[in-house]
Amino acid sequence: MIYEREYVKALIRKKVLETLSAQEWAEYQASQRIYTDEEFDDMFAETLLEIGDELPANPLGGWKPDFKRICRGDGPTERRLKSQWLQVAAAFAIVGFAVWAFYHYQGGQQPYNILNGPCAGLTSDVEISLTESVVSIRWGDTAHRKVASAEHGLLLRQGNIQVFKTDDGIFQLRQRKGEPAGGIVLETGVQQQAMVELPDGTYIRLNAQSTLQYAPEKQKTEQIKVQGEAYVQRPAQRYMDSLIIATHNGFVTSFDGDFALLSQKNVTRAAALSGELTLHANSRKETLQLDCYGAQGSVARFVNKTNGEEKDSLQYGVRKEPETLLRWTKAVRHYKDIPLREFVGQMSRWYGFQVKDYSCLPADKRITTTVCYRKDREAVFAAIRQAGVLLYESKGMISFCPEDAEVTKKTEGRLAWWE
Repeated sequence: MIYEREYVKALIRKKVLETLSAQEWAEYQASQRIYTDEEFDDMFAETLLEIGDELPANPLGGWKPDFKRICRGDGPTERRLKSQWLQVAAAFAIVGFAVWAFYHYQGGQQPYNILNGPCAGLTSDVEISLTESVVSIRWGDTAHRKVASAEHGLLLRQGNIQVFKTDDGIFQLRQRKGEPAGGIVLETGVQQQAMVELPDGTYIRLNAQSTLQYAPEKQKTEQIKVQGEAYVQRPAQRYMDSLIIATHNGFVTSFDGDFALLSQKNVTRAAALSGELTLHANSRKETLQLDCYGAQGSVARFVNKTNGEEKDSLQYGVRKEPETLLRWTKAVRHYKDIPLREFVGQMSRWYGFQVKDYSCLPADKRITTTVCYRKDREAVFAAIRQAGVLLYESKGMISFCPEDAEVTKKTEGRLAWWE
């Protein structure tokens, strides 16, 4: 049943109205692991729209999960499990020692790496090189320039902003006093990433097809805006000013620590990796406090079909490991038993292809594969086919829909050309 969207929306409705039974709560939690975050946010927003006036005045009711207790594992279930583990720890220790001894005397195991191809020799913990990136800079109404990977030094003076590029490939933004106000946009393309250093020492790593807008003379909530995906690292200094990053439908506030950020047209998602941050929606007074390692929150926008009014919903998400949240920064990316829809979404951002209709992807299909960031998208398409799912490509867009398979048959096996 949880593979049916309408059933999941019914569970969401009961959760919002606080009428879930114990069995339904278990199904609700299971459905969060089957669907991607974007799909679940969409269903959540659709359900809120359908509920309409039944919504309580404040859906959050002042509640927030006790993330610190969850991280410490202080609950009764955790205490019971710890007691059970202590009873079998000695037996596992003996087995573990035997396994370690075997690998130790066999020469040990090296970190996983790809032996052949463009990522040959790269281990799984190596980040994508910043010196290879080609980044575009825009300013004014139409001015722009593309910065080649080999360029370094002073790149641009625009009003009170200077842009430098270090030998390590980092774009440094500097402000000059006594100059007219300026504003710039840094933009990454397909299969490109960039690291930007703000004047206060904050580092922002941009994924492919992402932008960072910087206009220091605007009001605080509009000075920095991110579209796409980013990894934000704040310097380890005390008493720093708050950092505010705007998104399409909200903004995040951080005093210290690192966090991951996703900003799409109708969805903002943030996850704390260290320190604390606050997630805000543009159309709500309530906020979400994220103060636990891996804690997630999102803002999803929906439109009231009756009056056309736009509203935002705030909700906590399933906690994820930082290694999963930052997998896109790695040169060699391992995906183990993740939803196929999530995998396709991440690959579409990196390679720049569009998906005709995500609903044609089987909701229960999962994939395990390894991707080298330098390989072309044909390697990704091959991995999807190996997972047992057919796809059809045309004009930069791919489809998983059965009707496009019929078109392919009529063209005697060639790639389908559909509109």
